[in-house]
Amino acid sequence: MIFRNSVLLAIFSALSLFLAIIRDRLLSTHVGIGPTLDVYNAAFRFPDLLYGALLAFVTAGTVVPFLTKENSHGGILDPRQKLFSLTLFFGAMLGIGAGIIALTLPLYASVIVPGFTEAQISEFIFATRILLIQPFFLGITSLISCFSQLRNEFILYGISPLGYSLSIIASILWLYPIYGLQGLLYGVVVGSVVSCMIQAFSLRKAELHKLTYHYAFRHVKELVRLAIPRTGTNITTQVRVIFWTGLATTFGPGGLTSFLFAQRITDAVTQLIQQSITTASLPVLSKDFLEGRNEEYSKIVHRYLIWLGGIGVFVALVIYMLKDYIIVLLYGSTGYNSNIAYFLIGFLIALPFTMISGYLSISLYAMKDTKSVFVAFFVGTVLSVCAGLITRSQGEQSLVIAVLVWAISQFLLLSFLYMRKNKVVTLV
Repeated sequence: MIFRNSVLLAIFSALSLFLAIIRDRLLSTHVGIGPTLDVYNAAFRFPDLLYGALLAFVTAGTVVPFLTKENSHGGILDPRQKLFSLTLFFGAMLGIGAGIIALTLPLYASVIVPGFTEAQISEFIFATRILLIQPFFLGITSLISCFSQLRNEFILYGISPLGYSLSIIASILWLYPIYGLQGLLYGVVVGSVVSCMIQAFSLRKAELHKLTYHYAFRHVKELVRLAIPRTGTNITTQVRVIFWTGLATTFGPGGLTSFLFAQRITDAVTQLIQQSITTASLPVLSKDFLEGRNEEYSKIVHRYLIWLGGIGVFVALVIYMLKDYIIVLLYGSTGYNSNIAYFLIGFLIALPFTMISGYLSISLYAMKDTKSVFVAFFVGTVLSVCAGLITRSQGEQSLVIAVLVWAISQFLLLSFLYMRKNKVVTLV
């Protein structure tokens, strides 16, 4: 089942990546690597931080094990009321958080993007406020997808991101020439709405009309104990990304976009391969752990860790040899190709470590151990920030060093914590 669903998700991921390639090429050629695109990319940082802070309440790694509860006869209990309670909680918390960020952002915007001019900072504040709408729809989409994954329905889960990417592509072609940066922002917001509507179609057979709608705080309280460490993990991740963003803005116009374009190449690999496997593995691992099949659980994890590590090394070597051609193919011939290539080398070295770390994380989540993942992410982030600050006088090299310190330290910590946790579970 894992292999079949992984292949299905990989196909949709490939389609999504194809659209992402078109999107980035259009951004590079129609908008151009420079101040406007830097502002556009930086504007995602606080919406992503807000979404990350609440992601533990809407992501499969936490919600699927939470919903996977059995009755005395071995059947899965109805998860719909829990899903409804989580949706109300997420919406309320997101509204409060978005309001606070929108009101206070002018007070610290210059600290977040220290390399921006005053005009760019003003645009950054405006763009961030618009994009704060996006996390709500992405969160609802993620919650619905958790319900679908629990029932091993992955088709709409795979189709949903396609609507998001198509909306952004449309905004680049038709809205940006008329409205400029605002046109791009509207495309992102509309894309999140379209993605949510597609995923919502998966509820057509859920018979929600037969459900008595109510909010039960006990459902949220039950998840909070499991989700708080995951929330800490997500916040830690976004803080690291914000630090990397701020450091990249000090490299001059185009520095941030060059860094992100390089990152997206390796992100495409993890999305296509690692995320497809981890998404398909989670329901199976959660059920094996719940039912005490520890040996089967360990075999699955061991098998896919070897696969992901080997694939990561192979793909990194291939991309390295073809990096100049890939960059021209994806982004065209710009004055920033050498900058993108430099950052890409750092991400390629980190690639095998990040792919293995992703599966180790989902393996620990399946055991409902969110604390270990938080510890690894927190320590990795602290070390990465320290490395970037210590070497910041070295320019772009400091950001590459920060990325490598994060990837390797996180991999080592997750490996140690997983082996310790798995040993205890096996003995029990």
